[in-house]
Amino acid sequence: MLGYEEGETRNTLPGWDSLTHPDDLANRRFWLERLLRNETEVYVNECRLRCKDGRYKWVLNRGVIADRSADGTPLRVIGTFADIDHVKTADEQLKNREHLLQEILSFSPEGILVFSSSNQLVFYNQRLLDLFEIELQPEEKLATMVFMEKIGGKIDLSDVSGLLRGFTGEADGTLRLFAPFKVIKWEVHQLDDPVLRHILFFRDVTRETEVDRMKSEFLATAAHELRTPLSSIYGFSELLLTREFSDEARREYLGIIHDQTKGLIGMLGELLDLARIEARSGRDFILCVQELWPVVNRVVTDFNIPGDTRKIRTELHGPQPQVLIDADKTGQALLNILSNAHKYSAGKGDVTVSSVSRKDGGGRRVGICVKDSGMGMTPEQLGRVFERFYRADTTGKIPGTGLGMSLVKEIMQIQGGSVEVRSELGKGTEVTLWFPEAGGSNAGE
Repeated sequence: MLGYEEGETRNTLPGWDSLTHPDDLANRRFWLERLLRNETEVYVNECRLRCKDGRYKWVLNRGVIADRSADGTPLRVIGTFADIDHVKTADEQLKNREHLLQEILSFSPEGILVFSSSNQLVFYNQRLLDLFEIELQPEEKLATMVFMEKIGGKIDLSDVSGLLRGFTGEADGTLRLFAPFKVIKWEVHQLDDPVLRHILFFRDVTRETEVDRMKSEFLATAAHELRTPLSSIYGFSELLLTREFSDEARREYLGIIHDQTKGLIGMLGELLDLARIEARSGRDFILCVQELWPVVNRVVTDFNIPGDTRKIRTELHGPQPQVLIDADKTGQALLNILSNAHKYSAGKGDVTVSSVSRKDGGGRRVGICVKDSGMGMTPEQLGRVFERFYRADTTGKIPGTGLGMSLVKEIMQIQGGSVEVRSELGKGTEVTLWFPEAGGSNAGE
């Protein structure tokens, strides 16, 4: 079995020790000494023995004490060696493959459960434990019931039966977890294998689910906001087509159609701007370092309405700041804020545009603050100011789309800036556009 001829090895305990692999010697001696101390009747040990060609071969060694002296001292041990090298080699290869598979699957973005033909859980990866936030003790293994016990306090009870059907390979599905909230989707893949039956892949779809919800909510809101002006346009145009009116009435109805159409065009324009910015992720922005005051002065000059007794007052102080911006997009954001300040403060004083600054980490930020003395907002209204189609005025008397502040926020984020809104009901609103100063550590972030 080892390739030696008779007489080439010593048939003694020290002789067999000399052939034993150094890593196995201590374990072999431990079990042999237990036999010699009469702590066990049969000696059983697996070890590697050196062959004549220098290779090591796995053997299963069994032995018993054949003769003892009068006082019980062992005199002779007899035993057998069985060649188990092919079994141990195959077992070692299987362990190596399993370890390699575990290493590969540990990088998978999906959690994985593998079930045997008897529906026993036989494999899982680390991503699964992370996904469900399961902690195992060092020697603890994951089984089906252990898995259910670990997530039992987190899962929505209405999803349990669906998950159990997934364990048996019957159906795909989704489940909801709490603290923190997650939506997890699983898919079943059947295996054509005599040992393994099916695999479950688990994926976190919380973000996708939220995006789908927001998209449905947005479409419903957009449809409602579009239907109102379209219904007005349709109704008044139908009246003009089917009935006779005085010139004064016709002019009034045509004026309504014109205003509703103008508002509709504005809404669609802002929707397209938002969609373009989100889809392109700012790739359409032409960013360059430039002075901020000329951009502000141009927007203010263009916005001043002829004949309006109220004016936009500018108070730009300090050294001229250099910022990394797209001048046109920044002007669009400022124009939206000025428009809101003008509309929501009708008859209540001037609108002021002033410069502010603050330190931010290792850099400095400069801001353009637009302040009015208008109707202001409640804390609840302030919390919804960036929601699409949300308008603090619910009377419909103040024109607008409810998209302006969403657009301002997107423009500022693309440029590495931010928007800050402060408001008090009945006292007015203050909106500040913050820009990282060029050359600072947070410029262009």
